[in-house]
Amino acid sequence: MRQYETTFIVAPALPDGEIKKAVKNYKDLLTKEGCEIVHVDEIGLKQLAYSIKKHNSGVYFTIEYKTETGEIIDKLELAFRRDERILRFLSVKLDKYGIKYNEDKRAGIIDERKNKLAAERAKERAEQDAKNKAKKAANKKSSKKKPAPKPKPESTVEVPADVAVAEPTVEVPADVAKTVEVPADVAKEPTVEVPADVAKTVEVPADVAKTVEVPADVAKTVEVPADVAKAEEAVETVDTAADIAEEVSLDMDILGDLTDSDNNKG
Repeated sequence: MRQYETTFIVAPALPDGEIKKAVKNYKDLLTKEGCEIVHVDEIGLKQLAYSIKKHNSGVYFTIEYKTETGEIIDKLELAFRRDERILRFLSVKLDKYGIKYNEDKRAGIIDERKNKLAAERAKERAEQDAKNKAKKAANKKSSKKKPAPKPKPESTVEVPADVAVAEPTVEVPADVAKTVEVPADVAKEPTVEVPADVAKTVEVPADVAKTVEVPADVAKTVEVPADVAKAEEAVETVDTAADIAEEVSLDMDILGDLTDSDNNKG
Protein backbone atom coordinates (compact mmCIF):
# COMPACT_ATOMS: atom_id res chain seq x y z
CA MET A 1 0.00 0.00 0.00
CA ARG A 2 0.99 3.61 -0.63
CA GLN A 3 1.38 5.97 2.28
CA TYR A 4 0.59 9.70 2.15
CA GLU A 5 0.39 12.63 4.52
CA THR A 6 -1.75 15.72 3.98
CA THR A 7 -1.17 18.96 5.87
CA PHE A 8 -3.85 21.68 5.86
CA ILE A 9 -4.41 25.03 7.61
CA VAL A 10 -7.77 25.96 9.16
CA ALA A 11 -8.80 29.59 9.68
CA PRO A 12 -8.18 30.50 13.32
CA ALA A 13 -11.31 32.69 13.65
CA LEU A 14 -13.55 29.62 13.92
CA PRO A 15 -14.67 28.24 17.29
CA ASP A 16 -12.86 25.14 18.60
CA GLY A 17 -15.92 22.96 17.91
CA GLU A 18 -16.06 24.10 14.29
CA ILE A 19 -12.34 23.40 13.73
CA LYS A 20 -12.58 19.87 15.22
CA LYS A 21 -15.71 19.23 13.15
CA ALA A 22 -13.83 20.17 9.94
CA VAL A 23 -10.99 17.77 10.80
CA LYS A 24 -13.50 14.95 11.55
CA ASN A 25 -15.19 15.49 8.17
CA TYR A 26 -11.92 14.90 6.27
CA LYS A 27 -11.04 11.83 8.34
CA ASP A 28 -14.45 10.39 7.51
CA LEU A 29 -13.90 11.15 3.80
CA LEU A 30 -10.64 9.20 3.77
CA THR A 31 -12.15 6.26 5.66
CA LYS A 32 -15.14 6.18 3.31
CA GLU A 33 -12.77 5.92 0.33
CA GLY A 34 -11.08 2.86 1.87
CA CYS A 35 -7.99 4.61 3.32
CA GLU A 36 -6.36 3.51 6.57
CA ILE A 37 -5.75 6.40 8.98
CA VAL A 38 -2.24 5.99 10.46
CA HIS A 39 -1.99 9.14 12.58
CA VAL A 40 -3.57 12.58 13.01
CA ASP A 41 -1.20 15.29 14.30
CA GLU A 42 -2.76 18.43 15.75
CA ILE A 43 0.16 20.83 15.34
CA GLY A 44 -1.80 23.83 16.60
CA LEU A 45 -1.80 27.58 15.98
CA LYS A 46 1.21 28.99 14.10
CA GLN A 47 2.19 32.32 12.61
CA LEU A 48 2.00 32.48 8.80
CA ALA A 49 4.93 33.63 6.69
CA TYR A 50 2.55 35.96 4.80
CA SER A 51 -1.08 36.97 5.02
CA ILE A 52 -3.62 34.49 3.54
CA LYS A 53 -7.25 35.63 3.08
CA LYS A 54 -6.58 38.44 5.56
CA HIS A 55 -5.34 35.95 8.17
CA ASN A 56 -1.83 36.19 9.68
CA SER A 57 -2.04 32.88 11.56
CA GLY A 58 -3.69 29.47 11.19
CA VAL A 59 -4.32 26.13 12.91
CA TYR A 60 -2.18 23.32 11.42
CA PHE A 61 -3.24 19.66 11.08
CA THR A 62 -1.50 16.67 9.47
CA ILE A 63 -3.26 13.39 8.56
CA GLU A 64 -1.09 10.36 7.66
CA TYR A 65 -2.92 7.53 5.82
CA LYS A 66 -2.48 4.48 3.60
CA THR A 67 -4.32 3.73 0.31
CA GLU A 68 -4.11 1.27 -2.57
CA THR A 69 -4.19 3.99 -5.24
CA GLY A 70 -3.62 7.75 -5.34
CA GLU A 71 -7.08 8.59 -6.66
CA ILE A 72 -8.23 9.76 -3.26
CA ILE A 73 -5.82 12.70 -3.43
CA ASP A 74 -7.83 14.45 -6.15
CA LYS A 75 -11.12 14.05 -4.25
CA LEU A 76 -9.53 15.28 -0.99
CA GLU A 77 -7.94 18.38 -2.55
CA LEU A 78 -11.21 19.23 -4.37
CA ALA A 79 -12.98 19.22 -1.00
CA PHE A 80 -10.28 21.53 0.41
CA ARG A 81 -10.78 24.03 -2.44
CA ARG A 82 -14.55 24.17 -1.84
CA ASP A 83 -14.18 24.67 1.92
CA GLU A 84 -13.79 28.37 2.88
CA ARG A 85 -12.44 27.35 6.28
CA ILE A 86 -9.26 25.91 4.68
CA LEU A 87 -6.53 28.45 3.98
CA ARG A 88 -3.84 26.16 2.44
CA PHE A 89 -3.18 22.41 1.93
CA LEU A 90 -0.39 20.11 0.73
CA SER A 91 -0.30 16.32 0.07
CA VAL A 92 2.99 14.37 -0.02
CA LYS A 93 3.73 10.72 -0.84
CA LEU A 94 6.07 9.21 1.77
CA ASP A 95 8.99 6.92 0.94
CA LYS A 96 10.58 4.49 3.39
CA TYR A 97 12.73 7.24 4.93
CA GLY A 98 9.74 9.52 5.45
CA ILE A 99 7.75 6.67 7.00
CA LYS A 100 10.63 5.80 9.34
CA TYR A 101 11.04 9.45 10.31
CA ASN A 102 7.34 9.76 11.24
CA GLU A 103 7.51 6.52 13.28
CA ASP A 104 10.60 7.79 15.17
CA LYS A 105 8.94 11.12 15.75
CA ARG A 106 5.81 9.47 17.23
CA ALA A 107 8.03 7.28 19.38
CA GLY A 108 9.88 10.34 20.69
CA ILE A 109 13.26 9.32 19.21
CA ILE A 110 13.46 12.39 16.99
CA ASP A 111 12.71 14.71 19.85
CA GLU A 112 15.27 12.94 22.00
CA ARG A 113 17.90 13.35 19.31
CA LYS A 114 17.01 17.00 18.87
CA ASN A 115 17.18 17.62 22.60
CA LYS A 116 20.53 15.82 22.89
CA LEU A 117 21.99 17.74 19.94
CA ALA A 118 20.70 21.04 21.35
CA ALA A 119 22.27 20.23 24.74
CA GLU A 120 25.63 19.42 23.12
CA ARG A 121 25.59 22.67 21.15
CA ALA A 122 24.66 24.66 24.24
CA LYS A 123 27.55 23.03 26.14
CA GLU A 124 30.00 23.87 23.34
CA ARG A 125 28.81 27.48 23.29
CA ALA A 126 29.19 27.74 27.07
CA GLU A 127 32.74 26.36 26.93
CA GLN A 128 33.66 28.75 24.13
CA ASP A 129 32.19 31.68 26.07
CA ALA A 130 34.21 30.69 29.14
CA LYS A 131 37.43 30.53 27.08
CA ASN A 132 36.74 33.95 25.57
CA LYS A 133 36.11 35.47 29.00
CA ALA A 134 39.34 33.97 30.40
CA LYS A 135 41.30 35.29 27.43
CA LYS A 136 39.85 38.78 27.84
CA ALA A 137 40.68 38.77 31.56
CA ALA A 138 44.28 37.70 30.83
CA ASN A 139 44.64 40.46 28.22
CA LYS A 140 43.38 43.07 30.71
CA LYS A 141 45.88 41.94 33.37
CA SER A 142 48.80 42.03 30.93
CA SER A 143 47.80 45.48 29.71
CA LYS A 144 47.69 46.79 33.30
CA LYS A 145 51.22 45.51 34.05
CA LYS A 146 52.81 47.22 31.06
CA PRO A 147 53.69 50.88 31.78
CA ALA A 148 52.18 53.41 29.50
CA PRO A 149 54.71 54.69 26.93
CA LYS A 150 56.01 58.18 27.61
CA PRO A 151 55.09 60.74 24.98
CA LYS A 152 58.06 61.83 22.93
CA PRO A 153 58.84 65.55 22.79
CA GLU A 154 57.70 67.19 19.62
CA SER A 155 61.07 68.86 19.03
CA THR A 156 63.02 65.59 18.75
CA VAL A 157 63.62 64.02 15.37
CA GLU A 158 64.43 60.35 15.05
CA VAL A 159 67.22 59.63 12.57
CA PRO A 160 67.28 56.10 11.14
CA ALA A 161 70.28 53.99 12.07
CA ASP A 162 71.20 53.38 8.45
CA VAL A 163 71.61 57.09 7.73
CA ALA A 164 75.24 58.17 8.17
CA VAL A 165 75.86 61.30 10.22
CA ALA A 166 79.25 62.72 9.25
CA GLU A 167 80.96 66.02 8.93
CA PRO A 168 80.89 67.68 5.53
CA THR A 169 83.62 66.42 3.26
CA VAL A 170 85.16 67.86 0.10
CA GLU A 171 85.67 65.56 -2.81
CA VAL A 172 88.91 66.16 -4.73
CA PRO A 173 88.84 65.18 -8.42
CA ALA A 174 91.09 62.32 -9.43
CA ASP A 175 93.10 64.52 -11.81
CA VAL A 176 94.15 66.91 -9.03
CA ALA A 177 97.33 66.12 -7.17
CA LYS A 178 96.66 64.16 -3.98
CA THR A 179 99.77 65.39 -2.17
CA VAL A 180 101.13 68.92 -1.84
CA GLU A 181 104.78 69.06 -0.89
CA VAL A 182 105.95 72.32 0.69
CA PRO A 183 109.76 73.03 0.45
CA ALA A 184 111.59 73.45 3.75
CA ASP A 185 112.95 76.87 2.79
CA VAL A 186 109.52 78.35 2.19
CA ALA A 187 108.33 80.72 4.89
CA LYS A 188 105.82 79.36 7.32
CA GLU A 189 103.61 82.35 6.78
CA PRO A 190 100.96 81.99 4.12
CA THR A 191 102.14 82.75 0.59
CA VAL A 192 100.20 83.90 -2.43
CA GLU A 193 100.86 82.47 -5.86
CA VAL A 194 100.11 84.92 -8.67
CA PRO A 195 99.07 83.22 -11.92
CA ALA A 196 100.77 84.29 -15.16
CA ASP A 197 97.52 85.65 -16.59
CA VAL A 198 97.03 88.10 -13.70
CA ALA A 199 98.14 91.72 -13.94
CA LYS A 200 101.93 92.12 -14.40
CA THR A 201 102.22 95.12 -12.08
CA VAL A 202 102.75 94.52 -8.38
CA GLU A 203 102.30 97.43 -6.00
CA VAL A 204 104.52 97.23 -2.93
CA PRO A 205 103.33 99.28 0.06
CA ALA A 206 105.74 101.69 1.79
CA ASP A 207 105.72 99.75 5.08
CA VAL A 208 106.75 96.49 3.39
CA ALA A 209 110.33 95.36 3.02
CA LYS A 210 112.29 97.35 0.43
CA THR A 211 113.51 94.24 -1.24
CA VAL A 212 110.99 92.19 -3.12
CA GLU A 213 111.95 88.97 -4.84
CA VAL A 214 109.81 88.55 -7.91
CA PRO A 215 109.94 85.28 -9.82
CA ALA A 216 110.91 85.39 -13.48
CA ASP A 217 107.49 84.28 -14.66
CA VAL A 218 105.71 86.95 -12.61
CA ALA A 219 105.28 90.58 -13.60
CA LYS A 220 108.36 92.33 -15.05
CA THR A 221 107.49 95.78 -13.80
CA VAL A 222 107.66 96.81 -10.16
CA GLU A 223 106.36 100.12 -8.99
CA VAL A 224 108.72 101.67 -6.42
CA PRO A 225 107.29 103.85 -3.65
CA ALA A 226 107.59 107.63 -3.94
CA ASP A 227 110.23 108.09 -1.20
CA VAL A 228 112.52 105.52 -2.81
CA ALA A 229 112.12 107.20 -6.24
CA LYS A 230 113.16 110.63 -4.83
CA ALA A 231 116.31 109.21 -3.29
CA GLU A 232 117.35 107.67 -6.58
CA GLU A 233 116.66 110.96 -8.45
CA ALA A 234 118.86 112.85 -5.98
CA VAL A 235 121.72 110.44 -6.54
CA GLU A 236 121.38 110.83 -10.31
CA THR A 237 121.37 114.66 -9.96
CA VAL A 238 124.62 114.67 -7.99
CA ASP A 239 126.32 112.44 -10.51
CA THR A 240 125.16 114.68 -13.38
CA ALA A 241 126.49 117.88 -11.69
CA ALA A 242 129.89 116.27 -11.15
CA ASP A 243 130.10 115.33 -14.83
CA ILE A 244 129.20 118.90 -15.89
CA ALA A 245 131.84 120.39 -13.58
CA GLU A 246 134.50 118.14 -15.05
CA GLU A 247 133.51 119.13 -18.59
CA VAL A 248 133.63 122.89 -17.71
CA SER A 249 137.04 122.49 -16.05
CA LEU A 250 138.31 120.74 -19.12
CA ASP A 251 136.95 123.45 -21.43
CA MET A 252 138.61 126.18 -19.33
CA ASP A 253 141.94 124.43 -19.51
CA ILE A 254 141.68 124.21 -23.28
CA LEU A 255 140.67 127.90 -23.52
CA GLY A 256 143.67 128.89 -21.35
CA ASP A 257 146.05 126.99 -23.54
CA LEU A 258 144.68 128.71 -26.64
CA THR A 259 145.07 132.18 -25.06
CA ASP A 260 148.67 131.58 -24.09
CA SER A 261 149.43 130.40 -27.60
CA ASP A 262 148.01 133.60 -29.14
CA ASN A 263 149.97 135.82 -26.78
CA ASN A 264 153.22 134.14 -27.65
CA LYS A 265 152.59 134.66 -31.30
CA GLY A 266 152.03 138.41 -30.86
